[in-house]
Amino acid sequence: MARRRQRYLAIIADMVRSRDVAPARRPLLQRRFADLIVSLNRDYCRTIAARFVITLGDEFQGLLHASAIIPDLIWRLEQEFPQRELRLGIGLGALDTPLQKSAINIDGPALHAARAAIQAAKQRKVLGGVFRGFGHLDPVLDGIARQLWFQRARWTASQRMIANLLRQGFSQVKVARKLRIRPQVVSKQAIAAGWPQYLGAETAWRMILHRQVDPLLESRHGASQRH
Repeated sequence: MARRRQRYLAIIADMVRSRDVAPARRPLLQRRFADLIVSLNRDYCRTIAARFVITLGDEFQGLLHASAIIPDLIWRLEQEFPQRELRLGIGLGALDTPLQKSAINIDGPALHAARAAIQAAKQRKVLGGVFRGFGHLDPVLDGIARQLWFQRARWTASQRMIANLLRQGFSQVKVARKLRIRPQVVSKQAIAAGWPQYLGAETAWRMILHRQVDPLLESRHGASQRH
């Protein structure tokens, strides 16, 4: 009986309407895009199977061997690169080419699924992450991603700032001190943003990823040991 091939999570992200950026602004945008990739590779090194790399001027891709960081990844892309909206495609599958340290010159079902997810995001004009290659979990993961993005997209700038600090583990009192506002204001903004409900949904999403997607990634720790 043939052994099933190692599977990975392929991540592809591209800028929405990047051609609309004025030529004079493009160099700064590209530098910030490159800085974002550096920070992702640094902070998620234990979960990355092949490092994120810019494949085109407005697109990057990478491979993961665990899925529970996907909510964090999506959050960071929105928080740390507000200059342009990013479409995100997540695909599950094997590789037809050898695994590389960086996600360049690789191909296979994982990348094909991620590319199909990006195309679906483009056609449906949706943000927050699209999943393909997960079988019956595709609509489940997509549905949670849509709902969480729908909620985030309606936050005010102050609600987003407060949510970002709460998500980092700060208490409402510490958030108030950091932002130099009254704790009552933090509480009121968190309630208006639906923060407790958002956090609960994101936690459930992370559990689904960990318990139902990670078991599909065979020998996922072996990849990290080789880098």
